[in-house]
Formats: sequence, C-alpha cells, structure tokens
Amino acid sequence: MYLKDEKFVFFFKKILYKVLFFNLILSIVMLVIIRTYIPSPSAFKAEGAYKDLYESIPYFANFFRYSYTTQNSGYLAFPFFFYYLSKLEFKKSRWALLLSSSSMIAGIAFYSRAQIFTYVLVFIGSFFLLKDILPKKLNQKILRYIKIVISLIVFLFISITVTRFSEMDYYKDRIPRNSRVKDPIIYSIADYTAQGYYNGVNRLEKYTPEKILYGEGFLRLVYQYLNFFNIITWNAEKSKERVNKSFDGEAHLFYGYTCHTVYNFGYIVTFLLSVLFHLYITSQLRKRKYVSIESLFILVLLLVISVVSIFYCGFELLYVNLIFFFLIRTAYLLKKK
Repeated sequence: MYLKDEKFVFFFKKILYKVLFFNLILSIVMLVIIRTYIPSPSAFKAEGAYKDLYESIPYFANFFRYSYTTQNSGYLAFPFFFYYLSKLEFKKSRWALLLSSSSMIAGIAFYSRAQIFTYVLVFIGSFFLLKDILPKKLNQKILRYIKIVISLIVFLFISITVTRFSEMDYYKDRIPRNSRVKDPIIYSIADYTAQGYYNGVNRLEKYTPEKILYGEGFLRLVYQYLNFFNIITWNAEKSKERVNKSFDGEAHLFYGYTCHTVYNFGYIVTFLLSVLFHLYITSQLRKRKYVSIESLFILVLLLVISVVSIFYCGFELLYVNLIFFFLIRTAYLLKKK
C-alpha cells in the first residue's frame, strides 16, 4: 500500500479523525440515552417511539438525525488501520480502528442488526482484500482476533434478536403453517437473512415499466440535500408515498440489490450499472498488492454494496461518505492553490 498524494492523505486524515472522534462520543451518548429511555428494541423500532425524545431532550432530534445520517463514516478509517498495520505502527492502527467503531456503536445504539452485520463483514472483507500486504504472523494474529470479535458480535446480534422478538407475540402469527421452524426467534434470524432473496424474486415478477421510480428511492438522500439548500423543491412524504405505491405498499421489506435497482432504473440501467461495478472492482483487485490508500477509500465504500446486497441496494449508504470525501478533496485543492 502506498500514498499517491501524501499531503492530501494526511490532510484528509486530520479532518476525518476529528469528525469520527465526535461521532464516537455522540454514538456513545446516543447509546446511553436510548438504552435509558427506550430499553426495548421493539419499542424503538415502532413508528414514532424515538420521536418522543425529541421534545423531552433538548437538541436530541438534531443529534439523532446527524448520528443516523453519518453512521457509516467509520468505514473511511479502515484504510488507515491497515496502512499503519502494514507499517507495524500498532498504536496508530488501534486508534484508527477505535475511531471506525463509531459506526458499530451507532448500530448498537439504534438496535440495528444490519449496521452491526455490515460493519463486521466490511472489516473482514477489507482484511482479506489486504492481507497480502501484511506479515504472515500478523495475519494469523488478526485472524484470531476476528474469530473472537465474530463470536462477540454473533452473541450481540442474537441478544438483540431475542430481546426484540420475545416481546412481539404477534410475530408467531407470521410464521407459515408449513414452516419447519416454529420458534419465532429462530425463524426471525432465518427470515432476516433470506427474505431479501424470496421477496426480491416475487417482487420482480410484479414489475412493470409503469412502476419505475427513476431513482426516487435510490437518490432519496441526494434529493433531501438539494431540497435543504433550496436547489430543488422536494417533498419527503410524497416521495415516500410514490415509492410505497410502486412496491404495492410493501416498500419497507428487504428486496435485495437487484430488485431495488430494477424498480429505480429498470433492467437495462441495472445491468449496465452492475457491469461497470464489476469491471471497476476487478481492475482494482488486479493491483491490490500495490493499491494506493486513496483508491482504498473508494474500494472499502464499494465493499459495503456487496455486503448489504442481500438486503437492499447499498449505493444510498455511500452518498454521505462520497460527498464528504470529495468536499475534503476540493478544499485541499483550493488550499493548494
């Protein structure tokens, strides 16, 4: 791993670390507040449960929205973790990993199994992507730690599942009569990981050109930003209604990467987008032993798409990080002039 533009990398690192340190503290505060006032995952997930805190705690709404929007920013610290690890600078690598954990702590705070799942798999994926640049002894040591962390995360994942679904008596009624699994907790885990496939297949059978959203669900966050700065006029509630109508009132379910992308752009654009994604990743992997840390920022973010593809299309998770990255890049170039 090398630095293509050392000055930019450390300029970016300086700003990123400040943001992630703030996010880490905020995630811990959110974790304490939510666990104190809403100890039940099912209550938190219920519509409007967390909104009760908007009025009772000053500025909670602002910090909650900020934390929820930026919860994926921790992935940008992964390249620094592996960079310093390859240089055997363990103190700096541990600090980068700690800052990256703001994403996982946010997932724990929001009772988000998907966020915890994504963080762990993106880290593991990054490790296997870059393990060739690390000493063999270090690889073995990291693998041992990964196994320990996976065990802890699985325990946490199951704990959230047990707590949440043991409180949902009505969930038993959702289990099909012909299902071999009758326990609601075990069924929910199997359903959680598999529903993106069967929902996606069934939903694609109902797709017609009239249901295409032209990026409405795909670019929702972009529209929110453009509306915030009065560049366009966009109504969040009407947008939600359009998306929900296209999915026949079931837009809240997991449908997987293919289904979500098809409903947003149609089959042709979905195919072309997927081919471009494949070609870019393949070209970068050919030179992964000599990959620049700048390219690694993008690779790690794109890895998120593959990880969450069984649930939904992950492109919308990248907008904040990509905007942040390119804003810092622009600021650096302006400063350089």
